[in-house]
Amino acid sequence: VVERGTQVEWLLLAGESGFDMRGQKTLRALVQSMKAAGIVPGVLGAAETDCGDVARRLGDEAGYQRLASQLIATLWTHRTANIVTADPHLLHALRNEYPLIDKAWAQRLAEGRTRVWHHTELLADLLERKALQPALRANTPATTVTLHDPCYLGRYNGQVEAPRRALKAIGIEVVEMERHGMNARCCGGGGGAPTTDIPGKRRIPDIRMDDARATGAEILAVACPQCTAMLEGVVGKRPEVLDVAELVARAVEARA
Repeated sequence: VVERGTQVEWLLLAGESGFDMRGQKTLRALVQSMKAAGIVPGVLGAAETDCGDVARRLGDEAGYQRLASQLIATLWTHRTANIVTADPHLLHALRNEYPLIDKAWAQRLAEGRTRVWHHTELLADLLERKALQPALRANTPATTVTLHDPCYLGRYNGQVEAPRRALKAIGIEVVEMERHGMNARCCGGGGGAPTTDIPGKRRIPDIRMDDARATGAEILAVACPQCTAMLEGVVGKRPEVLDVAELVARAVEARA
């Protein structure tokens, strides 16, 4: 946990994963892989506050402005070169929304003094540079994996390749759902939907899980804590839901 005013090379922001035991498993897997690549990230601990995304989506603009200003002020006390998060909603706030309310933050990002990474971007980079070494899978049975693209990573930020690159680097070829990439179906967890009543005969995550079942995959890879929560909440026979970070950590651990 970094002290106020301390500069670190890598700062890990927990986002919504920090409030949820299931999300914390993803964060531990991410940290495990980062350490295996020689990166020891700092965390804000209790100083990390909510980014305000859900407040804004539900129409509480004043609440969003307050929360955003609070987190920006905290980040200014650390001046880190790299921020990584496993939460695409936080990623979107840092990259696209905070620059609109803090010109100095916008300039810092534009000049490259701070870079904001989604965790799949970092994992793909570490694997492709061989800084992170997965186990060889020649003698292990193949597991069929499909990938759900988070809305805030894909459609909002145009990043659909990083999760696939990370999975490919550990020997996984993704079996694509009919709706994937920029055309992926939502998990039902965005825009504050889990806290509101959405009319309809079926829940959005149930519909999305049908897409995954149709591939015959044994594992549904995800890259967002909200997607994890929504898709793991689907009952009945379904693929196992695992974050890309968990799959990478398993591959790295198998080598060790």
